[in-house]
Amino acid sequence: MKHSKKIAIFFSFIPGAGHMYLGLTKHGIQLMMLFFLTFGISVSTEIELIAAFLPIIWFYSVFDVRSKASGEEPLIDSDLKIFSSIGYENNFTKTNTAYKYLGYGFIFLGIAALVNNIIFPIVGQYVDYQFIRFTRSAFTSLFFIVIGFVLLRSKNRAILEKGDENSWGEDE
Repeated sequence: MKHSKKIAIFFSFIPGAGHMYLGLTKHGIQLMMLFFLTFGISVSTEIELIAAFLPIIWFYSVFDVRSKASGEEPLIDSDLKIFSSIGYENNFTKTNTAYKYLGYGFIFLGIAALVNNIIFPIVGQYVDYQFIRFTRSAFTSLFFIVIGFVLLRSKNRAILEKGDENSWGEDE
């Protein structure tokens, strides 16, 4: 079935809807779920940092629909890359890495929500607002620095231990 590129791009402004129009239902539902789950977590925890991922997901949806609608090859409804470890063959329970990352994510969200919604308001009664703003900025910056070091360390360890051909630093 030939799909209209203009209609597909129109629907793509709602993440996942353009994919569903093209017949990629699984891909569309996963994108929609990812976008609205990220939005819901951002609003419910009142952590603005999480909302920074919303434009990324939105732009991915628009540009992916645009490229798929203008392509001539047949469309294959597959999982998004971040959902690839959650297969129908129960891969999610076979590899504990998915559970580990999900657990780390929930721990981070819980700690961030606790600090943002309970600790900062209590401390705000006794400390100047500028100090709280400085502390929030320092906490966010340190978080990104630590995540960067962890990613670099795990990348190098994966290259040295496994010699995996899919690892990032192979061509370096």
